[in-house]
Amino acid sequence: MAWANLNDVRCYYEILGQGPPLLLIPGLGVTSRIWEPIAPELAEHFSVILVDNRGVGRSKALRHATTLRDLTADLVELLDFLQIDRCHVMGLSLGGVIAQRLAADHPNRLDRLVLASCTDRFTPYLRHVAMLLGRSLWFQRASTFARTVEVLGSSPEALDASPNLVEERVAAKCKEGVPARAVGRQLRCLACADLDLERDPIRAQTLIIAGEHDVLIPSCYARRMSHRIAGSRFLLVRGAGHNPLVEQPEFVLPEITHFLNTGRTSAAVSTHEADPAVASDARRGFNSSVVSGGHR
Repeated sequence: MAWANLNDVRCYYEILGQGPPLLLIPGLGVTSRIWEPIAPELAEHFSVILVDNRGVGRSKALRHATTLRDLTADLVELLDFLQIDRCHVMGLSLGGVIAQRLAADHPNRLDRLVLASCTDRFTPYLRHVAMLLGRSLWFQRASTFARTVEVLGSSPEALDASPNLVEERVAAKCKEGVPARAVGRQLRCLACADLDLERDPIRAQTLIIAGEHDVLIPSCYARRMSHRIAGSRFLLVRGAGHNPLVEQPEFVLPEITHFLNTGRTSAAVSTHEADPAVASDARRGFNSSVVSGGHR
């Protein structure tokens, strides 16, 4: 456990493993603990940098964030503090939106980029989702907000296979005690996001991952985003919800590791309809079509 005293935040971070640096950016209302199920495997290949976003978890805000650029400024300052010139970056959900802002504004600080369960445009559908979450946050108990997020964010297959999954995750989130005000501030940062990938293009090699059954940020938005990031690769993980990295790590993590190490993806996950079963067949020698992003 360690803290970096930055301009606007006493930023909590951890570093696991050795290798090329990989910065992991968590999503809405969650801390770096969201990565616990997968961080040890990633740390076998990378120097994994875990961070709590400003005002959440163990990162204490000296000034509240009002824009995505406030949050990306913290990350750039943290990299400076750690004397890291460039790193790979992976963001989940809101963390993926923050990662896009980081990649657009500070392209010289990124090597390769992984965007999971996110999009670049705040559409009417997503505004309604944000309004639903906001009302649940302000007018219901903390456990109700956490349960709303978990039910909407989990795939039917995951919940049916583990009936106690939601209650376990709700209990863990309530134990962390992220204040409703902190989540509300993150929602406001998201609502006023000014991402424009045509005006501020992302030049880093990018892998975009989405779960087939994600209701919070449906995969269609990630797919469309892949068309606006030149040369990007899109992976739809069948049977997964809002966090395919945790729901299907045995399938997703090897592909992330391969992409970060080589800039390429296997034939199986380069398709727009990647399926773990198809990937398994492809590795045994079956053919699979290859489709890249960055087209219109």
